[in-house]
Amino acid sequence: MEDIRQCLGWKNYLTDKGWQVVSLRAEDGVHRMKAFIVPLGILGLKMLKLQRSEYDPGWRELKQLKRKYGVVSSVIEPLRVQDPLGYRMAGYKLSMMPYLATKTYMVDLTQSENDLWKNLSENAKRQVIKNKEAQIEEIKIDEFFELWKKNSKIWTMKKTELKSIIKRFKGRAKLIVSRKGDDHYSGLLILYTSDMANYYQTWTSEKGRISGAHYKLVWEEMLRAKKNGLKFFDLEGIFDERWPQKRWRGFTEFKRRFGGQAVSFPGSFFRWL
Repeated sequence: MEDIRQCLGWKNYLTDKGWQVVSLRAEDGVHRMKAFIVPLGILGLKMLKLQRSEYDPGWRELKQLKRKYGVVSSVIEPLRVQDPLGYRMAGYKLSMMPYLATKTYMVDLTQSENDLWKNLSENAKRQVIKNKEAQIEEIKIDEFFELWKKNSKIWTMKKTELKSIIKRFKGRAKLIVSRKGDDHYSGLLILYTSDMANYYQTWTSEKGRISGAHYKLVWEEMLRAKKNGLKFFDLEGIFDERWPQKRWRGFTEFKRRFGGQAVSFPGSFFRWL
């Protein structure tokens, strides 16, 4: 399973942001992973992020990288921990402030379309059927950005960042909307890796929340990803009782209705210097 944060498109996107991306050998001496070095804007100091790797980092090489690039703080957010003792010996402790979602729903796209439909909740099925007349289509960056800015109450990427991510993923990043007539109901920035579709950023208009058209959009994107040969559909973050964020409960219930398996990650491991 290739997470977006370890793929080439993500590396090039972060490079556009002024981050340095370095390759790091895993502790097993065989596999490699990408680490991101982030300028802190203070006296040339930097932070290192190592996110969603399947393997423990090579601790000695990681120490050398931090010294080389002037890293004063580092965070590791793995897909899994192979050797907890290795983390403790390297001075990394579990943080109470993760940077990435610590839990998600993952849909297995190797199932038949019929089984995927059966796994939807009854509410989700009703909403997909109810919105059968809604159009699901790909649109241009400028239009998507303006709709996102208009309908998002929390956060919107800068337009330069949105353009960068579309460019760097080279056809594996798409801007999808649901609409009826001139009314745009919802939008999704979806990113593909070699085997996974990632539900990365989304927005819904007031009319969209009433209509439920976003159910049809997500359902059709699941089918599109399956048709394109991808194996997983990651709904990118749900409520986690270990690190509770109350505002996540609403969209967690929405994501639950697509029949995915709940997957938990170990969390965020942090240390100074």
